[in-house]
Amino acid sequence: MSTTDHRSAPLPQPTAETVDFPLVHRTGYLLHKAGLLLMHEADRALESRGMRMRYFYVLAALEGQISLSQQDLSRLLNLDPTTMVALIDEMEEAGHVERRRNPADRRRYILHLTDAGRQALAGATRAVDDAEQGFLAAVGSADRDRLRQILGELLADRWPSVVACED
Repeated sequence: MSTTDHRSAPLPQPTAETVDFPLVHRTGYLLHKAGLLLMHEADRALESRGMRMRYFYVLAALEGQISLSQQDLSRLLNLDPTTMVALIDEMEEAGHVERRRNPADRRRYILHLTDAGRQALAGATRAVDDAEQGFLAAVGSADRDRLRQILGELLADRWPSVVACED
């Protein structure tokens, strides 16, 4: 186990706001704070589309090739199952998502992105991309790529499992 002091890495230059705020030395806090700020910016960008980040995340998750159930999305997105049901109801009513019975387990539904959902996702993706680019503008392209790679490495093997759904 390493005995490296958590303060040994280079830190941002102290400002009046950080001089006496020891949490600026905690990677977990900085990740959390950056994530909250980025989510806020993305939420603001999605407001004009009548959407919030969790709605966007569901659309984006369903764009993939893996068949997902409400339960799977609830675990993957860390949303309460009751909240997920209400969100999927809203998305189904908007014509963006449809529920289909899972042929392998008739008690479960597989969620499918509709054509209208794909269109909504395309516009929302542009808005979220713009928000992310704005938030990360102070960081060079290579460092943004490296940050994404590092985060991927940190999260590898830490995703909740999903139930295999057969179409």
